[in-house]
Amino acid sequence: MTPQPAHRPPVQPRQFRHRRLLRIPADAYDWAIEVLADAARQRYRPITATIGIANGGLAPARAISDFLRLPTHQVNAKHNPTDATYTEATGIVTYDLGPLTRRLAAHDLTGTVLVVDDICGTGATFAALLPELAAYLGPDVTLRTVALCRNAGSALNPDLWVWTVDDWVLFPWERPPAAATVEDLPAPSQVETA
Repeated sequence: MTPQPAHRPPVQPRQFRHRRLLRIPADAYDWAIEVLADAARQRYRPITATIGIANGGLAPARAISDFLRLPTHQVNAKHNPTDATYTEATGIVTYDLGPLTRRLAAHDLTGTVLVVDDICGTGATFAALLPELAAYLGPDVTLRTVALCRNAGSALNPDLWVWTVDDWVLFPWERPPAAATVEDLPAPSQVETA
């Protein structure tokens, strides 16, 4: 990742109770994707594409795109210094828009674009990337933020999310550390909105 100028908004710490790790089981994840995609389709027509924030947001962006039959674009961003459990965010977001630049090949995005991440921990990643995406937008484009989870301590609410969490989250592609206490998140019945 080629670091761009660091974006450092005021960061409110994420909320971690340190009681258990919250796991999203595969079936709850699949249902969350459908619920998010359906809610986005109903609220934000016409949706024309997703942008997945890699690494964690790329899988849900692709899944939402598959459900809605849309193209997926990618940007890379990093906010945590490591992937270790309970790592506190630094407030410094580094990003690389190269994958998006190459994919669009000087064309602008149109319509409504969903910017997707796995979790909105502090809101800093969305806050850093949204202004940078302006260079890739045609007239009258709307960006909507979508996340599977929102940490209860986040200063920012995405436009759509499924679970509000108060501890570290394990996504279906992650394994819990040995001897960790794990609690499965329930399948969602609805989305949360800003």
